[in-house]
Amino acid sequence: MCHVDIDLREGAGGWGASHVPISAYIKNIRAKIGNELLLVPGVTAVVINERDDVLLQLRRDTDTWAPPSGGVEPGETVAQCAIREVREETGIDILPVAIVAVLSGAEYNVTYPNGDRLATVTTVFRCRPVNVETPRVNDDESQDVRFFKCGALPEKMLPRHRWIISLALNSGARAYFNLPPT
Repeated sequence: MCHVDIDLREGAGGWGASHVPISAYIKNIRAKIGNELLLVPGVTAVVINERDDVLLQLRRDTDTWAPPSGGVEPGETVAQCAIREVREETGIDILPVAIVAVLSGAEYNVTYPNGDRLATVTTVFRCRPVNVETPRVNDDESQDVRFFKCGALPEKMLPRHRWIISLALNSGARAYFNLPPT
């Protein structure tokens, strides 16, 4: 088991990006609703190999390291989405083994520079590689892709990504979800 230091202080980092490629499905909806708030299901795949190394991509849109992630397409399960996104972004095949968290709520809403508003419900999976392929930049969303020792994650990471990685590394934990206010 590995420990990951995290800092979730207000202002320590958050979601958002200057540019994120969108699917034809989302483009079609945006053509009809403009910048209005759109609820989108998504996934984040925390891929951990047999040495507890964590697969990360250096994102072109935020210039930060993050686990592979993306939006669920119509007719696709969240597990299928995790497999597809990791293959598209890193060139490797994975198997989702556990749901680590389901993240939703106002703190996961994003307004992009173009004014598009998005509310996400993200399923975070702990995944393992199916074989020992070397990850590679496999699309235009990434600048770099590689495994990192869990105790030596890169500095340029959003605090939430460190947090979900720590959840995934604690494989015995129950899945995290936002409790309703009491």
